[in-house]
Amino acid sequence: MENSSLNTYKIVRKLGEGGGGIVYLAYHTRLQKQIVLKEIKNSHKIKNCRREVDILKGLHHTYLPEVYDFIEIDGHLYTVMSYIPGKSFQQLVQEGHRFKQSQLRRWGMQLCSALDYLHNQKPPIIHSDIKPANIMVTPQGNICLIDFNISFFLDGTAMVGYTHGYSSPEQKSIAFHENMEDVILDDKTDIYSVGAVFYYLITKEKINYENRNLINHELLESKVSQAFANIIYKATAYKKEDRFQSSNEMLKAFQQMPKKDKRYQKVVKAHKLTLLFSTFLLAASIVLAGVGIHELKLEKVDHYNSLVKQQINYRQKKNYKKEEKIYQEAIKLIPDSLQSYYQNALSLYEKGDYQECIDFISYDIELNEKVNMLQEGNADVMYVKACSYFELGKYNQAIKNYEQLFRYGSSNYLHYRDYAITLAYNNNEAKANKILQKAIDRGMKEDSIYFAKGEISKAMNRTDEAINYFQLCLEKTEDDNLKERSYVLISDIYRNQNDFIKCRETLANAMNTLPVERQLISIERLIQVDIDLAQKTNDNSYQKEAIDLLDKVVANHWGTYKTYDNLVILNEKLGNYTQASKYLSYMKKTYGDDYNINKRYAFLEIDLQKEKSNEKRNYELFHTYYKKAKELYKKEGKNDTEMQLLDDVYHQVEEGGWLDNV
Repeated sequence: MENSSLNTYKIVRKLGEGGGGIVYLAYHTRLQKQIVLKEIKNSHKIKNCRREVDILKGLHHTYLPEVYDFIEIDGHLYTVMSYIPGKSFQQLVQEGHRFKQSQLRRWGMQLCSALDYLHNQKPPIIHSDIKPANIMVTPQGNICLIDFNISFFLDGTAMVGYTHGYSSPEQKSIAFHENMEDVILDDKTDIYSVGAVFYYLITKEKINYENRNLINHELLESKVSQAFANIIYKATAYKKEDRFQSSNEMLKAFQQMPKKDKRYQKVVKAHKLTLLFSTFLLAASIVLAGVGIHELKLEKVDHYNSLVKQQINYRQKKNYKKEEKIYQEAIKLIPDSLQSYYQNALSLYEKGDYQECIDFISYDIELNEKVNMLQEGNADVMYVKACSYFELGKYNQAIKNYEQLFRYGSSNYLHYRDYAITLAYNNNEAKANKILQKAIDRGMKEDSIYFAKGEISKAMNRTDEAINYFQLCLEKTEDDNLKERSYVLISDIYRNQNDFIKCRETLANAMNTLPVERQLISIERLIQVDIDLAQKTNDNSYQKEAIDLLDKVVANHWGTYKTYDNLVILNEKLGNYTQASKYLSYMKKTYGDDYNINKRYAFLEIDLQKEKSNEKRNYELFHTYYKKAKELYKKEGKNDTEMQLLDDVYHQVEEGGWLDNV
């Protein structure tokens, strides 16, 4: 058993150590993936608890790591869990991140959802060590609750995971052997810790309950709404009976936050006053009062419709920040209408924030008690959710959402078309063709039929057939969306075949044919092709074209961190050092200091010094940027081959004696 385990799991490095045991990053040789090994404290007490082990291995939740196995090595018991990339809440706070209330609310719902799942296991599982260091934020922007204290679950009496500032008063009693009578750790224990964690994220202070919950009310309420503050007050109540009685109850409190927010209450109060005033007028003039109310309702609806139109306009212009601002205004005005929620979901989808889009629909729409999911438009919302799952390659979940939207009564042939495509990518061509026929029966146009057949052929790896169908679609269609998708999919096929010339031609045609607002995806792909061709051919003309295209992206206000990073790299390669420095300065100002920016500055300094004669060279700035890059790089824990190259360059400069006086 021990030898087998040692052969299966290769330790990469120690990740940390806590009350529950030592945690290692390891590599699973059979699965060929990174995993986490956590040594279980007091493992001698729990070796025979097979039933509990099986329960933990059976846990499957979006916001929890997978428990793969329990193994014994050299007399020590270890939990084998999935490795969760990203940064912990603790790391993000230490790096100076500030969190939006909407972001914190979404994380709160995710965390409560995970705890509700754990607490409703048979027997219930209590985490007992919820703290900022044990909550990861994934690259997709979702949370994952890590570092289960397995020994507490298995042994029941063992006290593990006490952390000052986050652990409940009852945990402190057990940890320090104070007032031990009738002390029980249950779901309310975890609820307290959740409240304490969010108090820390908001205020950057820890709760001190030596004096029965010493919370800085003024500081907390200056940073979040009263509704959010009230959730924290209730969760962290000193007495368990005063807290939320379940994680589900706390989840509902997060869901209902907008309704209980002071700003929302003001809207409601104003509406009630208007009605009272109208009722008073009714005694004097029934006709006048009736007209007043009717006009008020019409005015409110008209204003809401105007806001939705603004959302559509900003979304189409890819001004997603303004769209989000208008969305917030619209849902305060009429919080039960789907239209504004739908436009915001579309914005998230179009930005490529697919997981965030899924979470938004799940929590802000489906679980929102104010929103009636039986109203017109619900199928369109579920369609966006299904498309998001598709883009993430989660075809099973996408299929489930398509089935749900059909239960809502959708007869839209586009829904059937994309359902058929999803089935094909899920290796069910037979059913895909049946569903496609349903789309055709519901009036799907010829261009859309060709497109769907192209996607199905592509999914089945019949590439020539797929290209032919996409070309037929382009010949027939006037739909810019179908044109864009057909061009992109043809280019993807050529790229996968390493035919960069045809790929480039296809994307260039797309850019020259499509309206400006539809060009971004094609331009981004064309930039990458140009970069690849420049590397393959050493032809600088491709790099120059890539720079021109990137400048076009910036000019259209589509620029992202990656856009400017590429502009830095390409300009530096062409010797445009002033321009590269200009873009680096903009990146630092806009996105904040990170290791990559300092890395780019370091490489730029090397190139600048190479242009000088030996006696005029000065590597002091290079040294400064390198050290800063290394410091930040270690904190982020990434694997960047460019940093390895920078290390080599630094050692060469050092060995050359250029850093002797630095």
